[in-house]
Amino acid sequence: MQQVTMEDFACSFGTIAGDIPPDCKQLIGEKDFRYRVLRGEERDRVVLNVLRRIEADTQTVGTDSRQEVWQKGWNENLQDFAKSGFDLGALVPKFIRPGSIVRLNRNYIEPISPTFELDYYSVFRLWLFRKYFPGVQTIYEFGCGSGFNLVALAQLYPNKILHGLDFVSSSMEIVNKLAQRYGWNMTGHLFDMRSPDEDLEITDDSAVVTIGTIEQLAGDFEPFLQFLLGRSPALCIHVEPTVELYDEDNLVDYLAAKFHRKRGYTEGFLPHLQRLEDQGRIEIVKVKRLSFGSLLMEGYNLLIWRPRHTD
Repeated sequence: MQQVTMEDFACSFGTIAGDIPPDCKQLIGEKDFRYRVLRGEERDRVVLNVLRRIEADTQTVGTDSRQEVWQKGWNENLQDFAKSGFDLGALVPKFIRPGSIVRLNRNYIEPISPTFELDYYSVFRLWLFRKYFPGVQTIYEFGCGSGFNLVALAQLYPNKILHGLDFVSSSMEIVNKLAQRYGWNMTGHLFDMRSPDEDLEITDDSAVVTIGTIEQLAGDFEPFLQFLLGRSPALCIHVEPTVELYDEDNLVDYLAAKFHRKRGYTEGFLPHLQRLEDQGRIEIVKVKRLSFGSLLMEGYNLLIWRPRHTD
């Protein structure tokens, strides 16, 4: 039996243990991060299951039909939220599934806790928000979905101005319901990242964040990037699956890349950012693979950049 330690989390995030804030350390202590690495026949069964799921998968991201799927999905969270008496736990996205085999450090692992993936992500998110958002006044989350991450931001930074943007109305309704119910300073907006609203203003003391959102653009990220470059926010943070960070000579990584491409998730975003940096248009602050993810892929990679001012 192994356990994810404070040092392991720091290594995953690309920092040192001393950079982990006290409330983050407390969260690590409260959760069960024990696990065992699957080997031999157990591992083979997982690999076979993953291969079969990839072959049978018929979902393709970025199609027109996906808008209806997301509208329905976030509406389910909205209804659950209302039925539960506005319990914030009802906003956990349904794609974070409890009790699953997950991947860690290019291995498949079986956690002791059924909420291992959610708990690991919660530690990472708390560290990320503590590390990078103290100096900004306004935060825009594009592709905010159920408002799950905005809730965490509002609890950490009650005095900041929060905007949740998504291309389906059920998401906007959740964000505005959160503001109404809890008195948080947040506003929901309809926003299509493939056809950005040029009337949306982003002040230069703001941060932009996407979490599992660029992936859904199926490679059509250029309009959104140009929108951001035209607005010059102080910082842009993306937590996204990034196929270029896999080592495809490793079986576990190879299968994740195969699934990524079968679904049609975005590819080329990181190389595009690197070209923009070469052109002097942006500064890349951090690129970090967390080496952690769900059964089929790693959705938690960290890309941080800021526009360069050339005037």
